[in-house]
Order: sequence, then structure tokens, then C-alpha cells
Amino acid sequence: MKTRDRILDVSLDLFNSEGEAKQTAVDIANALDMSPGNLYYHFKGKEPIIEALFDRFEEEMQIILGGSHGAVTSIEDNWVFVYIVLEEIYDFRFFYRNVGDMMERYPALASRFRKVLAMKRQAIENVISQLEKRDLIELDRRLRAPLVQQMLSTLTFWLSHDLIEGSDRDGPTLIHDTVLQFMLLAVPYMGDAGDEALGGMLERHRALSDA
Repeated sequence: MKTRDRILDVSLDLFNSEGEAKQTAVDIANALDMSPGNLYYHFKGKEPIIEALFDRFEEEMQIILGGSHGAVTSIEDNWVFVYIVLEEIYDFRFFYRNVGDMMERYPALASRFRKVLAMKRQAIENVISQLEKRDLIELDRRLRAPLVQQMLSTLTFWLSHDLIEGSDRDGPTLIHDTVLQFMLLAVPYMGDAGDEALGGMLERHRALSDA
């Protein structure tokens, strides 16, 4: 593995497990068993490392969210799609545990966060349109914007909420519970099929929780 990639991998693990704000470039070098000078040769401090990690995250999200167009043809597809999005966010969770603080301390990331937010919004719009087209949901157009906003908030602040709540759920459990919360937002708009869809969602959640 290239030294640069190893620095990024170790930094990501360190930020995710111990929190980014607590770490310095020297801490990262120590975790790598590397001299600070050697680290500085590749990255001129912690901020360039964070920006490079956001490059990775942004690229992966572009692939995932861009693939939502035409890919969701059923409620089950939507369930899987939300899982994939949340798993990717969880891999870079240090960005999301306190989004406002990250944007304030790293202003260069603010516009990039907003770009990812816009991609998530567009992906949600795409999914809703596909489900409407297949008569899987029926949504009053006056309620569309509030629903999209609530779904977007769920995909953005779920990690912050868990941190504040102090529930200390492990990653798979937290993702699993959040997928259900997201999916339940659509149930009131499923018409006569809503009860059956709700039953299926709860059964799927229960089965995976027991696994």
C-alpha cells in the first residue's frame, strides 16, 4: 500500500474511533509509527488529510446517489438503497457526528458538504418520483417538499442524534434502526398497501435484529 493511502486509512480509523477534534498531526504520525517529518512530506498537517478523506467520501457518494436514478423500482429496492447510503456515511462517520462544528472549523468543506446534501436531496426526489410512477406511493404535491426535507434530515443527522442520545448502539444496529425510521416516513403515502408494507418493514427489521 502506498504511504499516502496508509496515512489516510489510519487517519480515518483514528478519527472515527476517537474523534477528529482530539487528534493532531503528531497523534496521526504516532499511530502510523512514523516521524512527523515523514507525515509532513505527504500531508502538510491534519487539514489536508481531512480534505483528502472528504475527496474519497464525496466520490463514493456521487457513485451511490447517482445510481439512484432508475434503480429503485420497489419498496424493497428503496430499503436496500437506504442501507447502502447509510453504510457509506458510517464509513466516514466522523464528518457527520457534529456537522456544524466540522463546517465551522474547516470552512473549505462547507460548500462541499452542501454539494453532498444537494446530491442526497436529488436522490430522494428521484426515488419518490419512481415510486409514484409505479403507483407504490400517492403523495399530495403540497406534502412533497416537507417529506423530502424530513428524509434528508434523517440521512444527515442520524449520527448526531445517536451521539446526543448516548444510546451507544453498534454500527450495524444503528444503521438497521435508521433504515426503518427512514422507510416509515413513506408509509402514510402508500394507500391501501400501507398496512401490508408496514408489516413487511417491521418483520424485516425484526428478522435482521434477531439475526
